Amino acid sequence: MQPSKHFCNAPNCPNITANKYCAEHQYLQDEEDRKRAEFLKNRGRKNNYGHKLNSRQRGYTSKWDKYSKWFLSQPQNQLCALRLDDKCARVAQCVDHINPPKDAKDPLFWDRKNHQPACIHCNSVKGHRNMPGKYKLTDGGD
Repeated sequence: MQPSKHFCNAPNCPNITANKYCAEHQYLQDEEDRKRAEFLKNRGRKNNYGHKLNSRQRGYTSKWDKYSKWFLSQPQNQLCALRLDDKCARVAQCVDHINPPKDAKDPLFWDRKNHQPACIHCNSVKGHRNMPGKYKLTDGGD
């Protein structure tokens, strides 16, 4: 079966082709392919459609929920270790990865030495950066 013919997708090109671009404008297809490959290589924490992965897809399962509750229940993990600005809630509400793991299979994901207590605000401000908190209950910080 022959592919249907149509006008080339290049602006104002009168050539008819069975492909997206005619032979004269094939370089545009090559550029699109290069950009797509670069996007797929660097898409990071996104699915095949370019949408951000939800927390479960990133590895934050019911096992993480249980661990997180246990971690935050420990006396030394009650207060935010980051305290990045005046909007800090001071009370730890989530477990932050000091050095963000690539995904749930990364050994850093479950490494307890890579976890610190944080409030939601500070964890959001910190984002996906390596940032150890300065405040610990044993530091004598406020």
